[in-house]
Amino acid sequence: MEGLVDNRRAAALLGVDVSTFRVWATRAKTSSQGVPSLMPQPIGTMHGNVYREEDIRILDAAIRARKTEKKLPLMTMTLTEKRRLGSYFTSSDATNLMVEWALRDPSETVLEPSLGDGSFLRAIQQHANTQNWPVPHVRASEIDPATAQGAVEAGLIDSSELHVGDFLTSKHPPVNAVVGNPPYVRIRALDQNQATNALRATEKAMGAPMDPAGSVWMPFVAKSTSELKMGGRLAFVLPLDFTYVRYARPLWKFLGENFGNIRILRFRQRIFPEILQNVLILLADEKGRSTNSIKFSAYESIAEYDPLDVSNDKVLDLDRIVSGDRVFQEALLSPDSADAYHELIKYSTAAKSRLKFNIGYVSGNKEFFHPSRREIELHNIPETSLRSSAVNTRQLSGASLRTSELDNDQFLWLPSGPLTAGELSYVSKGEESKVNEGYKCKIRNPWYRVPGVKIPDVLLTVFSETPRLYINDGGWAASNSILCGYLREGEDAVGFAASWYSALTLLSSELQVHSLGGGVMVAVPNEADSIQVLTRTATKAIDPNRLSLSLLDKKPLGAYALGDESISNVIGKDAKDSIWEGVEKLAHWRNAKS
Repeated sequence: MEGLVDNRRAAALLGVDVSTFRVWATRAKTSSQGVPSLMPQPIGTMHGNVYREEDIRILDAAIRARKTEKKLPLMTMTLTEKRRLGSYFTSSDATNLMVEWALRDPSETVLEPSLGDGSFLRAIQQHANTQNWPVPHVRASEIDPATAQGAVEAGLIDSSELHVGDFLTSKHPPVNAVVGNPPYVRIRALDQNQATNALRATEKAMGAPMDPAGSVWMPFVAKSTSELKMGGRLAFVLPLDFTYVRYARPLWKFLGENFGNIRILRFRQRIFPEILQNVLILLADEKGRSTNSIKFSAYESIAEYDPLDVSNDKVLDLDRIVSGDRVFQEALLSPDSADAYHELIKYSTAAKSRLKFNIGYVSGNKEFFHPSRREIELHNIPETSLRSSAVNTRQLSGASLRTSELDNDQFLWLPSGPLTAGELSYVSKGEESKVNEGYKCKIRNPWYRVPGVKIPDVLLTVFSETPRLYINDGGWAASNSILCGYLREGEDAVGFAASWYSALTLLSSELQVHSLGGGVMVAVPNEADSIQVLTRTATKAIDPNRLSLSLLDKKPLGAYALGDESISNVIGKDAKDSIWEGVEKLAHWRNAKS
């Protein structure tokens, strides 16, 4: 997928062998020196690590800079270093909007819990000057000493008002407003002490433990809320994940119990133009009151936002957010698209009622367990030990509907009986390369037998702009870079494919499946299970050959258009067009602009 690279491609971009790159990645969490300390975080681990290509190119520049002994000036960290700290410095448009909303009187005290480049402090000073106010009282925290020193040297804050260290362990007197852009790093990526601090801070503020799979922005929001005076307010830039991840649901409930007015602003134009991070702005007001609704507004850019114009507002039910409904995505739809979708739902069912999606097998070492033709011939690996396999999404790009129609040169080595002499030599080669010492390999016995290999009925792409479903009549296995679908009793693959390929599936995918910042959809089993597809009775038969031709032409939208007749039959042509309008609208928002 464009913009994403696996370990092998990343190593090639850096000019190193893949084993060296894997060593760097392994040491990244514990090292504070050398290249491992600069390693970006992977954005996925579907079959080995997956990285943003831009991160790898930035890493390459950082390595080259170190070789030439270039020093990074104070407060100008590379994007890779920012990502390691989970900090992205906020644009002036966003900071000005937030500060103008949050700061209402020169006598008020403002807290900035994650100082960064000082953009919020500059915005506060600018706002005070515009209003002919004296500079308000400001307190701040910053975990990076060099960044903190730079803010003091720039005159943005007095050192007596700046806590240098972890905000989550700091103590501040209550304030009127909190503004900021908290770190987005995962708690599990922190060292043990910081992770403990994050979890403790959340539990202290919210009265209940948080899921350790979450990110640091959640403890920041929780603790910042507890730092506010009654009647106070909070303005944060948060990742779009906030609107749908499971671990954030208790935070939504907590916010509703602590603020009388909550507003979410979303902008299609990126607030962080240099990265692929989709974000929103949280404005929570009237600390000490409560609400059961959220006001939501969406704009192409910050320039379009007018705080006095509420005509764009949509009021969302907080209980639906807490229960896990994707109401923020639904709110982007026009009334016609929303009405057509809810009417069409009457003729649909969740995919999980007709099949079950799971990830494929985890080999433990992609290169070793998928030997090349040369390795197969060199070690005389018997055909009986090789299973045709879908190893990655790229392999299926432009493929026809049925795996039986595809030429495949990817095989999983899956010996079932005693090893031949050639296979024993292949095992020895793996041990010489320390394949057996990889985590997934060393916890199984014997290390070279890949467990959990099943033959799915259908295959679904994981990373894609448009999800593509294939009938697995060729009996392929599939790695964990592919979703494997197993049909329920009484279902058949051709019939399910006909139900899958319609605009309903596309619209439901946009609503249920999360995406990366670059617009790439990432299907995981529970999200894929929840996608709505037409029922069997609402589905008109589609010629599989027509589906194959559309997929071969690399026009998956054409394949989905084959379901138009089925949709028109149950809700009418105009409503069908509204479904497609909804697909286009949500795809437009998924592909944010810089």
